[in-house]
Amino acid sequence: MKENPGEQNKKRDMEPGRLVLDGFLGDDKRQLHEIIEEDRARLDVMGVSAAALAKAMRTLTREGMRALGQTVRVEGFDVSSEEFRGWLGCPFKDAHRAAKRITTVTDPASGQTMAWSDLHIHLIEDHGFFQGAGSAHRLDPEDLVKFLKLTPETT
Repeated sequence: MKENPGEQNKKRDMEPGRLVLDGFLGDDKRQLHEIIEEDRARLDVMGVSAAALAKAMRTLTREGMRALGQTVRVEGFDVSSEEFRGWLGCPFKDAHRAAKRITTVTDPASGQTMAWSDLHIHLIEDHGFFQGAGSAHRLDPEDLVKFLKLTPETT
């Protein structure tokens, strides 16, 4: 299926250096809707929605923000949020601007750490977009669901 002009423009804005230094697509050559659809299907198999995933991420981010740069224990995770000056615009051209904030979450039991930005939360919740394969900042949907210990019963 051929990309429509709107998708081509969005994909162009996702290239390295356009909106963010590393871009959003990595070395993924698939069409944007294919990337999104594949990740949605992976979530469907796990029984977890993008909205539930974003909600869990947002909860941890908000608690991390309250700790003012310190690490806080939230729902069994160690959470910290770090803010930077400025905003990041959404490449889907929906006029959403996200604060430049990175939330780092560690599971003390496993030692595993994951980090995301406020823009990640928006992209997942509103667009079902986890970034392209090979992207430096891609959050794999399965890894994220497992890390946050989400199950169909908790979503």
